[in-house]
Amino acid sequence: MEMKRMEALRMLGSGLRQAILAASVITFTWASTVSAETDVAYDAVKLDKIQVLLDDLYDKGQIPNYAVEVRRKGEQIYSAYRGQTELGGALAVDENTIFWVASMGKPIVSTAILKLIEDGKIGLDDELSQYFPEFENMVVAPLGDLDVPFETAKTKITIRNLLTHTSGFTYSPDVLGVGDVAEQYAELGVMFNQYSLEENLQLLAQIPLVAHPGTSFNYSVSVDVLGAVIEKVTGMRLGDYLDQQFFKPMGMKDTAFLVEPEDRARFARFYQPASINNPAPVIAGSDVNWQLAETAPFGLSYDDWGKPPLYDGGGGGIFSTANDFLKYAEMVAGSGVFEGEVYLSPETAELHFTDLMPSLGLEAFAAGFGEAARFMKFGGGYGIKLEEDGSGAHDYYFWGGAANTFFWIDATDQSVGVFFTHIWPPRYNLSDQIEQLVDEARLK
Repeated sequence: MEMKRMEALRMLGSGLRQAILAASVITFTWASTVSAETDVAYDAVKLDKIQVLLDDLYDKGQIPNYAVEVRRKGEQIYSAYRGQTELGGALAVDENTIFWVASMGKPIVSTAILKLIEDGKIGLDDELSQYFPEFENMVVAPLGDLDVPFETAKTKITIRNLLTHTSGFTYSPDVLGVGDVAEQYAELGVMFNQYSLEENLQLLAQIPLVAHPGTSFNYSVSVDVLGAVIEKVTGMRLGDYLDQQFFKPMGMKDTAFLVEPEDRARFARFYQPASINNPAPVIAGSDVNWQLAETAPFGLSYDDWGKPPLYDGGGGGIFSTANDFLKYAEMVAGSGVFEGEVYLSPETAELHFTDLMPSLGLEAFAAGFGEAARFMKFGGGYGIKLEEDGSGAHDYYFWGGAANTFFWIDATDQSVGVFFTHIWPPRYNLSDQIEQLVDEARLK
């Protein structure tokens, strides 16, 4: 089991870097114009290039299915769904197919933190030790190296640091983890749903940070810790708080930290490139020469996924659908308003898109995610993709998940989009290409 888990972690780390870098049923719809209220029109022929892009991968047998949809202010701009929830299965993928969105839950949990800041329950620059005293006196192993003398942390970890992955925490080694400290995370199973949330915090507080808080970007378990802060402040389990504040009132009925037994038929299976030891299936009646074989993340079985967790993992435990996630994205894009109901103030919603660590240069993100992140900054739980002309203007806001799910919000017209499939680890981050195709299709 341990070897399988470490192998999965190695695959995930490689896949995340690629993700930042760069008889089937098919349905698709598009619009050349949207309502007068939205006052934006799109070229249907140019939008159709999205389907061409995705069909190329599907017809080559490289993705098992796809769900892609773009909306703006409640209007559907484009949607396309193809394939089944299982190769050779009978249930077609659609807007209600359930996917493990993994790290796409990080922005949602960050939104919940911003809501608590708006409500005066916590402060953006509150110290973590105010809520969990065990983090009061942290030490730093620079670059995660346990062979050099530890340093006393120069500053305390704050909520801002947790929102922006500048806390000094890290991940396991090949989930972009840093140095020997990342190895400790893997060996101890930190935030791997093996222990209670309280036990995880106790473990985490005893492991050195890899950097002084606020000095560098290190993708990490920070949002899992934010989930613990939410539970501490509200007295509620994380999933219950998200249900109360967002999921239930917004009609996100399929978004949760588990998949209910009656919904499992809609839960898409996971696939990876086929190999000698895990060959591709031959599907009778299919015209596709499949290059994929079924798998499941972290060496678990498909049946293990979606079961009730020990704790609600804010960093990667959420399951959702295209329809549900677009509702959340539309709320944030709409300055905190969805279908006439106010969930956040405009000022709070804007924090998602605001560089909360302006002292960090562009090189800070390229160091973690590679050259494709050279034009990236980080806001309140969201990646900020900058225009590549050096102007500093925002192109779009985004994040993705470890099993090849992605979403984005356009900075120009506030359109929102998702691209979901289940490839483990992720190999096809097409969100940038799809977002650019939507940009090119915009008529005014």
